[in-house]
Amino acid sequence: MNRIVVYILLISPFLLKSQFAPCVGLPGTTAIAKDSSVFKAWASGYKASLGWLDIANKNLGKPTIGDNISPIGLAGTNGVLSLGDRGEAILTFDYPISNGVGADFAVFENSFNNTFLELAFVEVSSDGVHFVRFPATSLSDTIVQFDNNASMDATKLNNLAGKYKANYGTPFDLEELKDSVGLNMHAITHVKIVDVVGSINPMLGSRDAKNNLINDPYPTPYPSAGFDLDAVGVINSDALGLEEATINVSIFPNPSQGVFTINVFGENRVEVYTLIGEKLVDQNFIDTTKVDLIAFPKGMYFIVINGVGYKVMLEN
Repeated sequence: MNRIVVYILLISPFLLKSQFAPCVGLPGTTAIAKDSSVFKAWASGYKASLGWLDIANKNLGKPTIGDNISPIGLAGTNGVLSLGDRGEAILTFDYPISNGVGADFAVFENSFNNTFLELAFVEVSSDGVHFVRFPATSLSDTIVQFDNNASMDATKLNNLAGKYKANYGTPFDLEELKDSVGLNMHAITHVKIVDVVGSINPMLGSRDAKNNLINDPYPTPYPSAGFDLDAVGVINSDALGLEEATINVSIFPNPSQGVFTINVFGENRVEVYTLIGEKLVDQNFIDTTKVDLIAFPKGMYFIVINGVGYKVMLEN
């Protein structure tokens, strides 16, 4: 009697859902080319605190690649700033980044191919003090250390800058952080890039949002050590609709000692936020309304009308 043996392969639901967008050139990639029309602005300023050529041997010093304009402006234009192990840079912009449809900004690194990827965490802030990190995921194995011959798989990486090669930005969607305390989704003023130390040594390596070690090329004890920050491109910004909106919107007086008058033809919605994202007002109105902030401390606030943000100053 012949016996038929049936093997059933059980695949964890987690594994089925754990693959992310692939590298540049493959269907489903989320990489955005630097010359894409989606970019409306680029970082205009930065400050950095460099890490080490090798965090395990600080006597080697810090990276030397980059200057005072390297991460500013269009990707692929001004060179790169090498952050070194656990170094960081904070980028600023002429106008705040806002939470719009889809990705809101993208971060560029200078990897020469699709498989040698130096990674970084990405954080955002509405005041330059309180930062919220995008929840990063790394599913790369941590059995063998990636080195200068790394063959990495982009489908195992999510919310990590450097996922894509040079001239292609890794997108980030603020919608993922919408429930974060102290973050004004209409006015992201700072983006922080923090180098990932890709050592699989648990005493040295960086970890993702689920506490998994992140494996990327390590060590890289060269002048260009660590994440090589090229640029940050803005996709959604409060400034994008400002010129058109100001034709029909007036907010006065500004500065004010307490009460702002808003004139906008038709049915409208007004919201008011503090710099740390606390909502003070949310109401609908037709044509004209007044916003009374006399009970609040003096300083800058954001009046958001129909999704477009305006800076106002309270001088009580």
